[in-house]
Amino acid sequence: MAKSSGRSRNSDDNRTTDAWLSEAIIREIIVQRHQPGMPLRENEIAERYEVSRPSAREALRLAAQAGFVEILPWRGARVANIDIDQFIDALGILEDIYARCAALASEHMPESAFAELDRHIPADAAHLPDTADKGQLYRLSFSIGAFIGRHSGSPIAERMLLHIGRLVLWQQRLHLPGTVETEVESLHAHRLMAAAIKSRQRDVAASAARAIVLITRRSLHPAPVRESDRSTLASLESIGQSIRPVSAGGTSREDRE
Repeated sequence: MAKSSGRSRNSDDNRTTDAWLSEAIIREIIVQRHQPGMPLRENEIAERYEVSRPSAREALRLAAQAGFVEILPWRGARVANIDIDQFIDALGILEDIYARCAALASEHMPESAFAELDRHIPADAAHLPDTADKGQLYRLSFSIGAFIGRHSGSPIAERMLLHIGRLVLWQQRLHLPGTVETEVESLHAHRLMAAAIKSRQRDVAASAARAIVLITRRSLHPAPVRESDRSTLASLESIGQSIRPVSAGGTSREDRE
């Protein structure tokens, strides 16, 4: 295991030690402090985070339930190996859940949150993080998704979105999908989704959310792998034409531009 100091726990954190430690381990895996296949030893985790070995063991079990760790009989725990096909499957799951959350957000997000939604999404490609820093780009997309989930009005949908979203974020950091062109496409789809949410267009918001994930999936598997992918890609531009503002300010960002 890579040597590092354990992250201290906030005094107002009311989670159990096991749950808090599991999240710490998952964070380390997402930022690639531990590579796939690397062993995760209970005694080292317990020593580094100053917890008991039973707590370290339970934290690894929780991380395994989340999909980041594998526990092998008589061999201990290691960082999970997820191949490209499983990554593509995860993106398909994310596509469905993200579409559902975007649709719900179009119904439940309060107008008071619209300005913050706009702040999450860069105004144009010039304001995107440097494409060379793909990790920052992926984190930006994840933070937008988390905001959508938080305002979906459905705690279970939000939890499911965050669960699969973190797995996808981890795999994005490993596989580094995307190009300058796909990042611009993704930004366009994000802005369409935001405009649809603000104008309370449920189906349009869901379609734009699907397109966001599909753009990443297509960069890993260039040919659309489902018939529905073709219609999603073909309708992306028409989605933009269908959006008309019903936002807190009275106009959408599209009309203001």
